[in-house]
Amino acid sequence: MTTQNDGFQARVDRFFFAMEVPYAMALLRIVFPIVMMGMVLPRWYVVRELFSADGATAQLSTGYGYSMLPEFSGTVAVALYAIMIFTLLTASIGWCTRVSLAISGVLFTYFSMLDYVSTLTKYTVIATHVLFLLTLSASGSLWSVDAWLAGRKRNHWPGQPSAEYQKFPCWPRRLLQIFIGVVYFGAAITKMHTPLFFTGDMLQYWMQTHINFKHPIGEYLSLYPIMLVAFAYVTIIWEMTFIFLSWKGSWRTIILPLGIMFHFMTTLTLGLLMFPMICYCTYLSFMDEEDLHNGAAWFRRQSRRLSWLKTSVQKLTSLREWMGQPASSWKTSARAAFVFSMALFAVANVEVEHWLDLYGERRPEGRHQLVAMDQDEVTKLMAPTEPFRISDHFFAIDIGTILVSDRLADRRTEFRQGEKLIAQCNLTPPHADMYIECKLQNSDNVIVDRWGSIATREMFRTNFSYQFSDATPPGEYHLVVETAGTPILKKKFQLLERRGKVAAN
Repeated sequence: MTTQNDGFQARVDRFFFAMEVPYAMALLRIVFPIVMMGMVLPRWYVVRELFSADGATAQLSTGYGYSMLPEFSGTVAVALYAIMIFTLLTASIGWCTRVSLAISGVLFTYFSMLDYVSTLTKYTVIATHVLFLLTLSASGSLWSVDAWLAGRKRNHWPGQPSAEYQKFPCWPRRLLQIFIGVVYFGAAITKMHTPLFFTGDMLQYWMQTHINFKHPIGEYLSLYPIMLVAFAYVTIIWEMTFIFLSWKGSWRTIILPLGIMFHFMTTLTLGLLMFPMICYCTYLSFMDEEDLHNGAAWFRRQSRRLSWLKTSVQKLTSLREWMGQPASSWKTSARAAFVFSMALFAVANVEVEHWLDLYGERRPEGRHQLVAMDQDEVTKLMAPTEPFRISDHFFAIDIGTILVSDRLADRRTEFRQGEKLIAQCNLTPPHADMYIECKLQNSDNVIVDRWGSIATREMFRTNFSYQFSDATPPGEYHLVVETAGTPILKKKFQLLERRGKVAAN
């Protein structure tokens, strides 16, 4: 028993405290701040409005009757926001790396919590954790200005095994791996408590909107709900197993590409942009020394084979040699230059924001004033809410022959004698309890058959079925959906002769 406990303890120690060159965290440090610019820069123009006492902040604690975080004037908020942008850039190039990551992480968290309406999202929460773990790591020990200032000059290829590279415990990278795995696992648990996710209704309605950004194929895929049901189950399985299978071996080569494909599809179907990019960056934490050595070896083979690549590498090597090793006095000067540059960048941003004059305070005509709305528009907005029409509660009617998970698996407009028709009437919530009637009419609008069904308020769809016999003549038919005596939806289809009958003729 003691031996087993010692073995387990040794494995835990090796998992968290094995010494490694922090290639993965260095790559993450370079890429992640650049990705964050996609959500930081668009808000620079409205810093005074969103994040200062001069505008309209939206702290989460305001709903509970107090302000948890201090709110500064517009000028101070602009200066702090500029410092955050500056330190993100310096973190990417590795200049005063740990300080840059700490400052940017604190300021990014602060600004996110000042505006929980639009800025504080799932991916900003993930980003704050990534910045925190990068701060704890030794990501600035290579491929950085800090490494160059420290005189750690390299005459070999990046990623090539060498005893010159300094090694550090791997626990920051492990914590980041565990973190993204727990995020996926928690998302799966949430989806498991959401029945509409498994029926595809949630994805279907989301794909038919453009709440996030425009998406090219979301509306098209929403026409095939059975595919959405399949995607829902695959997503749950992948999110549940990610934390267990993404570490090493052949399973990692399956789980990580599935994750890349999953997030790419969320861009195409749901219009998500920043969340996939943030998650892609965290996947770099699953790259170990062996992966980077193999990648570097492949790159060296390509550079020997491709002349243009070889020339580019030679130019970069010459540049590195020309830069040489900085003098030891540069270290102190670099720190002073960092502080001076950060202050200069903040002052410059304040001046630019002052020149832009968001509120028009320095215009000859004075501050911008609220313009009175058109009276017709005011009357329209202040009018009592119009009641829903009956037709607003009906989304579509689809016909087919096969039901899978209460969704039509085959949408058809042609049927044959002897087949069973299934008509699925899709409803739009919220709706009241109602009685729905479905009528089968021939081309002369003569009712051949009719069915009725009660749709309670929690139902998203109701199904009707009809078995065609040889006594039903081929031709053009219509399905008409009615409620309270009002026709709502109409679907045309063609009935053909039985296959055996056609062959006999």
